[in-house]
Amino acid sequence: MNHQIALVGGQLLPIYVGIKEFSPDKIHFIVSKESIESLSNLKPMISGILQNDYRCNAFDFYEIKSVCEKIIQKINPQDTIIFNLTGGTKIMVLACQAIIHEKGLSGFYINQDDSFLVLPSYKRNPISTELTAKEFFDISGHNTYNYKTIKNFTEEDIKTAVKIKNFADSGFKYKLIIGTFRKKYFNKGDLLPSAGSEVINKSLKVFWDQTSVNIEYRNKNILKLNSKIVQDLFFRAFWWELMVAKQITSAKNYKELFLGFELNFKSDKKATKNEIDILINTGKKLIFIECKSGLVKQEDVNKMKIVKQTYGGIISKSILVCRELPNQSIIEKCKELDIELFYSFALNKEVNPLNKLLNVIIDLERKASM
Repeated sequence: MNHQIALVGGQLLPIYVGIKEFSPDKIHFIVSKESIESLSNLKPMISGILQNDYRCNAFDFYEIKSVCEKIIQKINPQDTIIFNLTGGTKIMVLACQAIIHEKGLSGFYINQDDSFLVLPSYKRNPISTELTAKEFFDISGHNTYNYKTIKNFTEEDIKTAVKIKNFADSGFKYKLIIGTFRKKYFNKGDLLPSAGSEVINKSLKVFWDQTSVNIEYRNKNILKLNSKIVQDLFFRAFWWELMVAKQITSAKNYKELFLGFELNFKSDKKATKNEIDILINTGKKLIFIECKSGLVKQEDVNKMKIVKQTYGGIISKSILVCRELPNQSIIEKCKELDIELFYSFALNKEVNPLNKLLNVIIDLERKASM
């Protein structure tokens, strides 16, 4: 029988990866009174494996060492034992390292670069285990969500998004229209009528219904849009998310890609708690992408930080994709929070142009498969 002794701290992901990577027959969790409750998310995911947990003072070297030695004493000498030292406190790790050296046992430590160190040789090996997005969210205790994939959108939707992009790039009219509709409807929390018309500055007219948007300037039609989701694409700027997602699909090696990933409250499964514009799962980590076609606010960046910490852990990646260059304070905050920043057509050496986004995604995929 193969036994694994795992130190439990604040991050459950490396414990779960260690279990999947080494496939133990029995897992022994070393926990503290602070960390034991976190196992409630993990245990149902490994219900087919024998499990025991042992509570100790996470800062008492000798107590931790004694608990582990008692576990080992009860294990058949013919069985194998391996330690997962990725979690827990530093004192817990030191206690287990001492046992590994004294008893000639082995262990591993999972790195953030999709590799693990073998103890006591400290040889670096690649992790072969891949996780689904469902597994990532189950570990964090968030298992109620809704999403779309690129297959949910038609060629007509994508062509409409391209038309809107060209219109937005051509001058001031797009900003003027979106600003007007935001003030009149969206900022007040009002619903946009399913059909209607608006006159802006007398010369600019917008006509819409559930499947079309038409814009006239000085009584001449300058834009015709047709799509079953045209209102989301145009008025709610979903065209930008769809354009970014379509570009990313060229990378092909990622495991999963989702658009409009909505996480619901645990207490109210019908209410949305957080929405992720684009979510990529490389199999080894989650990449959270926020798409902003207009102004980027401090709260947008703060939201990205919370989403990353809550659902992806320290190994995940956050990317902000802007149509225009954000102000300097946003750029500075992104650097501080390790958020990769991309823009569409602004010229600035401090941030990356959008055409480099694909290279970053491919590079993360490459590292995940090494």
